[in-house]
Amino acid sequence: MALDGFFIHHLANELNTELKNVRIKKIRQPYKDVFTFEFFRKGSFYLRFNLNPNFPHVRITAEDLPFDEKSNLLNALRKHIEDALLLSVEQHLQDRVLIFSFQKFDQIFGYTNYKVIFEAMGRTTNLILLKDNIILDAHYKQFSSDKRSVLINQPFEFFTIDKKEIDKDSLDLLKTCDSPKEIMDTFMGISLQTATFIYQNKALNPYSILKNPTLYQSSKKLFSPVDINLDYPKIHFETLSQLLSQIDQKESPKDTQLKGVLAKEIKRLETKSLHLNADLEMNLNYEKYKEMADAIYMSGLDLNEKLSTLNDLKLDSQKTLNDNAQGFYKLYHKAKKAIRPIENQIELNNNLLNYYKGLLDVLVYAQNDDIKDIKDELSETGLIKQAVNKQKNKKPIKPKILSYAFDDFQVFIGKSSLQNEYLTHELGQKDDYWFHVKQGSGSHVILRGAFHEKSLRTAAMLAAYYSPMRNSSSIPVDYTRLRNIKKIKGLPGYNVSYKDQKTIYIDIDLNLLDLPY
Repeated sequence: MALDGFFIHHLANELNTELKNVRIKKIRQPYKDVFTFEFFRKGSFYLRFNLNPNFPHVRITAEDLPFDEKSNLLNALRKHIEDALLLSVEQHLQDRVLIFSFQKFDQIFGYTNYKVIFEAMGRTTNLILLKDNIILDAHYKQFSSDKRSVLINQPFEFFTIDKKEIDKDSLDLLKTCDSPKEIMDTFMGISLQTATFIYQNKALNPYSILKNPTLYQSSKKLFSPVDINLDYPKIHFETLSQLLSQIDQKESPKDTQLKGVLAKEIKRLETKSLHLNADLEMNLNYEKYKEMADAIYMSGLDLNEKLSTLNDLKLDSQKTLNDNAQGFYKLYHKAKKAIRPIENQIELNNNLLNYYKGLLDVLVYAQNDDIKDIKDELSETGLIKQAVNKQKNKKPIKPKILSYAFDDFQVFIGKSSLQNEYLTHELGQKDDYWFHVKQGSGSHVILRGAFHEKSLRTAAMLAAYYSPMRNSSSIPVDYTRLRNIKKIKGLPGYNVSYKDQKTIYIDIDLNLLDLPY
């Protein structure tokens, strides 16, 4: 289901309840198409606007993103509404548009009102800052001679809509619709999925149904602000923000810049691998050079003679037979000596290739702290540069480890090399159980406490979930005691060998996991 006007209706109510009369503390732009408004009420929390046309949405989240972009819109938002009070969040009619109303006090001009308009309109998704209905700035500016324009210092207009709203007066008309498509074509803000549900429940006013955020586990992205009874396994959430967060984690890249750096380095190493293997293949034939030299000396010819060929052997006609033979012997010894260094280079190159591919896999399920750890790793390898903290005698910061507490057991999860090493060698105890997807990259998972069917399946499920195999079925997960884990030295990142393992094949059931959406 798309994020339609029916969804926006429930989202507006939820956001208004949470944000009304709360003041903005800070505004940031972590990505080109992501803005975050930090609010403070018994601690900081964030309103995140995602303007990516693939999944435009706005939601409340407890975590901020650690990156920074710059734009004129960011400067305008900071100038006009940082430290402003959010008065209300409303939906425009029943369309895919949210209106955030702010008030800010200025010692000279007194109270000033501003609006931020969020339009979830696919490729033209927009975030627009208004004062007295005049556009101060916008994420997506456009000029059109026959349609709506979005230009600085010009009056703002909503999109023209010729569809009806669903209300008490239009319910009779709704009941006469002969198909979901007719409902979608007649009423504003209704996707085909919502229209199908409304068509099947004509006796109800859809806007009177209580909110019940639902995600359906199917190959398609199906979700709804209410349970529309689709025939799929489903997960319910307390809030729409939690639902949107879960979908965003699955659909959105965590750091496109970092992903690009890793992809570029992987491509370079793959090209280098081809050249190294070609060099190795060429040098493995080193015996042929000795045979060429021996053929010259065994020919019985005058070694001071100069020839261009000898039988099928091509020679340098500017050199004597003796010089040609000595040249072949030099090539023989050079090629023979080069094999071991080339093999070492191939091994090192393959190790780096596997390491960077593993990091690229981690980005699928990495969160902000994990990405920071990955950047620290890459900074140490020299692949990226980061600002150096010059503070002296600074104690090393322990990596943040994701953990889950159950009745009689705990599960700890490491999602980067730094986290995995800390998890295995400092946090872990020798009698803990260690889990990892079989023959693949993924998180290191430790189970501490009671070992029984539930704890085994939960830890294995989390190891599978926090791996690139999370969308597969019957995922093989190895497990053994932590005392059976040994670090492999000399490899980039953190790699281990293990013994006495068993394997469990697991399907992920999110309803059984207490995941932090």
